[in-house]
Amino acid sequence: MLTVQAVPSRRAGFTLIELLIAMGLMSLVGGAIVSLLLRQQRFYNSTTELIQTRQQIRQAAAMLPSDLRGISSAGGDISVMTDSALEFRSVFGSSVVCANIGGVLSTVPRVLATGATMTNWATIPVVGDSLAVYNNGPTLAVIDDGWSLSRITVRDSVTTNVANGCPTATGLTRAGDISAANPSYRLTLSTAAANTIAVGAAIRFFRRVRYRIYRDTDNQWYLGFFNCLVGRVPVCNTTQAIAGPFQPYANNGTSGVQFAYYDVNGAVTADPLQVARISLVVRGQSTGLVNLSGTGGTVFHDSLRIEVGLRNRQ
Repeated sequence: MLTVQAVPSRRAGFTLIELLIAMGLMSLVGGAIVSLLLRQQRFYNSTTELIQTRQQIRQAAAMLPSDLRGISSAGGDISVMTDSALEFRSVFGSSVVCANIGGVLSTVPRVLATGATMTNWATIPVVGDSLAVYNNGPTLAVIDDGWSLSRITVRDSVTTNVANGCPTATGLTRAGDISAANPSYRLTLSTAAANTIAVGAAIRFFRRVRYRIYRDTDNQWYLGFFNCLVGRVPVCNTTQAIAGPFQPYANNGTSGVQFAYYDVNGAVTADPLQVARISLVVRGQSTGLVNLSGTGGTVFHDSLRIEVGLRNRQ
């Protein structure tokens, strides 16, 4: 009797060689994907470093010129000027004399029904702040006109149109202009205001400030700022970083923040009374390596030069 022996069927699957080939191809594809992701991550990090460096330079360039333009070198505003620091009287507000009673000055409120703006400041003056008020002098001659400097020793808020505040009789305000939300300020000064300071005289409020390049606790160099207020403890507050990091300070023309001073003829000057133009160079550098091409990382450097002409100088 014949018997038929079943031939076992071949099981479906991959041979060892096929598996090795597949794994090799997957490794190549996976390696290419990882390499692409790493390049994208490197490009992103480098672009971020570049943008942040330029942003810090722009921040310094945006803040300093507005302060520097208010300097009156002829008026003695500059107290310290070096290649790494500048200290001066920074104007933060202005107003108009509404009353001068016994040497105490009153200001016009900020908001007027007429829509005119006679008072404007970045911050409300406080005791210890200084001011310059224009004094026409006792005669009509220009020779006795000038700015009188003094310091605020008492500041009172006046919330109604009383006679010792900013009365409507001056013609500068109307009934209802002055309120608790829109006061006039009575300013008692370290030197009583002269009786020749008339209603309508201009007032400039200022505070001593300093900009400088300094090294912080992280060993990076920043543009720092502090202000000084008489009667405060301490008088000058702690230096605060406002932009950076920048290149380290150096006296060879590569400093991260560098000031230079010129007179009306364009010559370098060391006399604070003769400064007509201030040149500011800001040199930034990245905190990490920038590698956009993939050939190797380097520290990114960029710079910006700003020229600021001072007021009352030709």
